[in-house]
Amino acid sequence: MEKRDDFFIPEEVAEWIGLKKSQYLSKIIEMGKPDDIGFEQYHLFDQHIPGTIENPDKAFESEDEDQKIRTYVRSYRTDVDFHQVVVGMLMDDKEMKASVFIPIISFVSKNDELIKEFCVGQVISRPTLN
Repeated sequence: MEKRDDFFIPEEVAEWIGLKKSQYLSKIIEMGKPDDIGFEQYHLFDQHIPGTIENPDKAFESEDEDQKIRTYVRSYRTDVDFHQVVVGMLMDDKEMKASVFIPIISFVSKNDELIKEFCVGQVISRPTLN
């Protein structure tokens, strides 16, 4: 996936992303469990975000208010077993004739039920089985 730092996001799209982020945060708070990974610890898992996007266990695509949403999910086994979810929107880049993934939210959790809430839409990738 090519990275771009100079992609322009229209103001109405930026506002929509802000609203979606609030909705997703509400869902995370509502479904949160006391023994799960807290918000204040999410930044400790940021180094895994590129791996989650580039090599997800599963990826999903859906539409919300005429916007294409892509969700990447990957499970990690470390000293703490967790799932990481990265949700973003796809926006056409006419200049590069490609789609740009614009992150909306990323989070980590041990709560399988919470993760399933974000696994919506059409499956676009599955792990390779040997």
